[in-house]
Amino acid sequence: MTKRLLVSLVLVVTSCATTEIEDDATLGRHPSFATTTSLGQSYPTSSSQAIATPSTSAPIPVLTGPAALSPNEQLEEVSLPEGVVGSISGLHGQIRATAFGPQGDFGWGLSYYTALWGSFPSRPPDSLSTASGTWLIPDNWRYPETLCPEGTTARDSLTERGPSYRDVFQTIEGGVGHWEQSRFPSTHPKFRLVGNTDCYTTDTSNPGWAWSNQEEIVPGLIQLSNRILVPPDGITFEPNDGSLLGTAWLALPLLAPYERDGLLVGDKSWTLFLESANFRGPVAYWAPEAWSRITADHPPSHFRGLDHRPIDTEYRVFAAHLELPGLNAGAGNEEWLRVAPINFPVDGQGRTIFHQDVTFYGRDAIYDQLQDAVNGGALPQQVDDAALIHAPLQTHRWELHSGGRAITGLENFVMLDDWDTDEKEGWAWGLQWSDRSGVFPTHYKEFNDEWEAVDGAESPSQLDSTQAVFPAAVRKTGYAPSLDNGLAPQVREVHLNDGSVLRYTWYRFVDQPALAVLGLSAKQKTDLQAIVERIHAQWGHQTEFIRPPSQGELVELQQEVLVEPPAGAEVGWVPVVISQTAAE
Repeated sequence: MTKRLLVSLVLVVTSCATTEIEDDATLGRHPSFATTTSLGQSYPTSSSQAIATPSTSAPIPVLTGPAALSPNEQLEEVSLPEGVVGSISGLHGQIRATAFGPQGDFGWGLSYYTALWGSFPSRPPDSLSTASGTWLIPDNWRYPETLCPEGTTARDSLTERGPSYRDVFQTIEGGVGHWEQSRFPSTHPKFRLVGNTDCYTTDTSNPGWAWSNQEEIVPGLIQLSNRILVPPDGITFEPNDGSLLGTAWLALPLLAPYERDGLLVGDKSWTLFLESANFRGPVAYWAPEAWSRITADHPPSHFRGLDHRPIDTEYRVFAAHLELPGLNAGAGNEEWLRVAPINFPVDGQGRTIFHQDVTFYGRDAIYDQLQDAVNGGALPQQVDDAALIHAPLQTHRWELHSGGRAITGLENFVMLDDWDTDEKEGWAWGLQWSDRSGVFPTHYKEFNDEWEAVDGAESPSQLDSTQAVFPAAVRKTGYAPSLDNGLAPQVREVHLNDGSVLRYTWYRFVDQPALAVLGLSAKQKTDLQAIVERIHAQWGHQTEFIRPPSQGELVELQQEVLVEPPAGAEVGWVPVVISQTAAE
């Protein structure tokens, strides 16, 4: 499936598709920071919005607003040997497994662990992409009506998904990987948040900021944690190879249903939880209005969005996505392909694990507990294990291609496999290496209109020449919002290991731009602020909501993305990133 993102330039993660991106040359700023200023609105910068007290962490000079954006770096010019032709899609596709969901009411959340892979000694090659994860859709199984209105990308361009369009109606996506559209290519993978709220017409990302498509406000992600920064280009990690990141999306009733323009907005705030060695707990959530917006003028989709519905548990596809640039050359009547090298981490049993410990959540796991807390009860300190159920993983076949030809012969080097434990069927899935090398085949020979993986010893000499190289990915213009009414005070900055600099400031939770544009009532804001303050005070950043992994070590987030609230703002305030730019 191909989809065109009309607003966001952030890559969709491990979804079912190759993503086509609009050229952003005419954009003055990255739309992931789109504000409401195009509609004549502005945000106050009083002390009620951005805190002016000094940080309790290491002293940081007082800065002023977003950092200036720098121009794109130029891609290295490479003179390939005669007869060698480069291709940005040398090898592409997905390696998939299915998690078979349970029977019953378990669509109130999903968690799993992803093993990080795809580390490089320097910047990865240009046009290389990797991703690991899944995507979630609202449970509209067997719903016959057309969910996507006319004029949306899915309805107009993805007719094969009709008549219901249920699997392209709304999605929560995101995961770990390297992204071709990354503005700060890194030696290690990053974690990115992405969602499709309106039939793939717009993509939204980056908590804390409202979006605008030049016609209307597009509600999106709300920053919830007061302990972690979410860079627009992805959360960074300490150097790792095969370490695990736990990810969960859980429905929380943070705000009661309410009416907006004659439409009932649901109460499900789908919240991202992470589990790592140095951070665990909630990070951000989707504003319920993000899901209801597309349904407003389309009665068949009323009450069918993720603000009202649990997620579909019929099956979940987990995918490892690969996009490797290639070089083509001929030798006599033979046609050869070499792709950019990528190494996989291998454990003591010769395995590369992609995903493990897939768990679905029932309503009683945390949703009902938090509902009681919103109504005055105690805040839950963990999920109810009795409301969790394991979903076994089962691998699919290889689904990799080059230039329309299938990739074959990989089983001569590496096998797809899934594994059981004494306690769990289909505990994990990934690659099983016969030689434990973790080196993915780089050479392919044309045979019967397919590309067969072969040993490269007999490949044409020019294909392996020292001149036959893949240029490294380059840094691009960063991310910064438009702050037409002045610069937020007490801006701080941190340096990330992808060569970028983050600037951020602190907002009272309900005053962050992503919430300020929703026009909530005073009571709604009071109630929401109250429950968030309890979350900050009682959950902290080490409360466990994802079961520990059955096997493996947890990854560490880069220390620089973890922050301490300023004095006087320990609860009820959140850090919002206002720019990400290249370091000097």
